Amino acid sequence: RSNAEENIIFPTEVSLFNFYGSIYCVEIGSLGNGHGIGLTELDSDSSCIRVRQHKIENLSMNAESVSVGAIDNLLCIISSDDKVTHFIDVADIFSDDRRVPRESIKVSELAEGDVTIYDEKISFLPPSYFLNTEDQGLLYQVGISLPLVVKSAPPAACIIPFLLRRKAPKDTIRSFVMERFSALIDTNDLCNLKKWVGVITKQYASNERAIKWDYESTVSLLSKSSLVGLDKTADVNITSTVGEVMIPDSACVETLTQTEMLQMILLPHAMAAVKEGSSEKLRFVASLSVHYLIELERLFLIPCVALEMLVITLLWKAGEQDELASFLSARETQRTITRRRRQLDLPTRNRLYSENPGAAAFAESLFLIVTNSDTEHPSSIKKQLISLATTILMECGATSVAVKCLLTADQIKDAIALCSKRSKANKDTAEIKGVGSQAKDFFRVAAKTAKEQKEDDRCKSFYHLHCFLKQYDPTCFELDKRKVKVSRMEDKNKSTFRKDISTVVVEQSALAHEVRFPDELFRTHHCRRLRSMFGYAESVK
Repeated sequence: RSNAEENIIFPTEVSLFNFYGSIYCVEIGSLGNGHGIGLTELDSDSSCIRVRQHKIENLSMNAESVSVGAIDNLLCIISSDDKVTHFIDVADIFSDDRRVPRESIKVSELAEGDVTIYDEKISFLPPSYFLNTEDQGLLYQVGISLPLVVKSAPPAACIIPFLLRRKAPKDTIRSFVMERFSALIDTNDLCNLKKWVGVITKQYASNERAIKWDYESTVSLLSKSSLVGLDKTADVNITSTVGEVMIPDSACVETLTQTEMLQMILLPHAMAAVKEGSSEKLRFVASLSVHYLIELERLFLIPCVALEMLVITLLWKAGEQDELASFLSARETQRTITRRRRQLDLPTRNRLYSENPGAAAFAESLFLIVTNSDTEHPSSIKKQLISLATTILMECGATSVAVKCLLTADQIKDAIALCSKRSKANKDTAEIKGVGSQAKDFFRVAAKTAKEQKEDDRCKSFYHLHCFLKQYDPTCFELDKRKVKVSRMEDKNKSTFRKDISTVVVEQSALAHEVRFPDELFRTHHCRRLRSMFGYAESVK
């Protein structure tokens, strides 16, 4: 083109396309000398336009050899001379997020010898048709080969939003998303993964429907996120989702929800790390999960209880004691601040745990983590977890569940203290006893924990328990006559044909009939005195 013609735009250099319901003007060679592509969004509603200039490296922009089309909301630049096709997503080009890749995806042609779209006998007819001029002149409408496009994209490029906008089946898109994430996780590329998470959470924050949908949908993933019961024999596959993926409504399909992040990426890789027994991989997945949670909170979004559970579990299993302690302290501080702001009627976007669906189940899962641990952890971390779980249950009004969980975790002092605070309300005490926290449960835990105490401390512990039970359930000390089976092994005159067990009637407390007294833990005089206090018969032979 001559210098006089440089400012002239020919009709063959301009095209109009509809992408995502908006009209775009596409100009070939907008940067001069046949280089660059000019994209102009025509927004009639707001009476404005947005312009972007895009440059494709090493591409011949000869108007005679370049065709422009639109397939599946993608701008397609077909170069016959270079025998390549470039795919450009205008949503990425006009995005304000610099972490989104703006480079076109370059797709080369298939194997040589095949009939290709670059043959002279094949003519392109915008927006998405090819005409074979030979024989009967067949007309083809083409679509996107998504596997080929994904394969041609750079591994580190965040094309997750690009994939979510495609019209392919959702199962296919999910498999590509999982493959892309797995590739970076396998190479420990945390730097690029953090960029991806930033892009995903920013898109998620702009979709209120997705946030509301996530609010309750992740509760069912709590048991999976605790990783309790998972061992090296478990069937784990990082290419498969954890359970059937819960699909949100159509308004959320272009957003990767917290539920999908858990089922498709975080949980499969966390389970695989546990199965392999790989501490390094556990720490990596823990770092990724923590970063995802932080990104959500940075945008004033509420992380779901399943994600918070997974973060705690991974830090616990990876042995990241300091980071876990810091995380739990931050949670307690945030809760205190939120409650205080509520009391002062100050605005806050944070929620109390009791306002989250599945909060009570979350707290119970924390107790499960402590009581089902395969490795030894510092007592301070255990106390933090138990304290947080107890606080949440109390916030939810589940006092009876809190007491039961404390007894399961052998925290009898905390259980007694909690019941003592509620002893003034007869209703609460009745509720606690009604759901299984009976006097015998306290006694069994006291006997279990006494094995690790000195005898003086054992005596104090049982005396404290006796004082508590007298107020908590006085009926457990009422005397009752019941038949008791006793051994006759010491009977020297016993016949070899006689049974070793006899049945006698013994009068002792209802508690004594239910639980055996741990005589072996005390000296004779202490044993007699404690047996008498709890209503045990002196001797049953």
